[in-house]
Amino acid sequence: MPALYFVFNHSILPSQKEDAKKTLHVDQIYELPQELKELWAQIPPEIDDITPHLAPIVEWLERKTSPGDYVLVQGDFGATYYVVRWAAKHGRIPVYSTSQRIYESKIDENGTVVNVHRFAHVRFRTYRGVGSCEE
Repeated sequence: MPALYFVFNHSILPSQKEDAKKTLHVDQIYELPQELKELWAQIPPEIDDITPHLAPIVEWLERKTSPGDYVLVQGDFGATYYVVRWAAKHGRIPVYSTSQRIYESKIDENGTVVNVHRFAHVRFRTYRGVGSCEE
């Protein structure tokens, strides 16, 4: 059975775990180690080439994943693009989580406007059109 690896700076939600087991038929789910989550969450905006910054994450994926495993990738646009291409090129299946967004605006007892944004996982979707792209 394939496994699912999260390249994401948040923790996996229970609804995502349940959906991954049900729809992707994975038996194991792995999150980035904390130091790699922090690296993923802090892509330096001032550097031109993020490849060296992402090297520890790609090295972790190379060690831990196998062809046919799923890799959920969400985050900084350029970093996501790079890791999605790496995954597709190496036989991994890059996916992302879709969510339903619910917005609510209320006025509390002090007359303050309170805006609430709720996000609920809906499903996983495969990144399409990346094939076996050259890096």
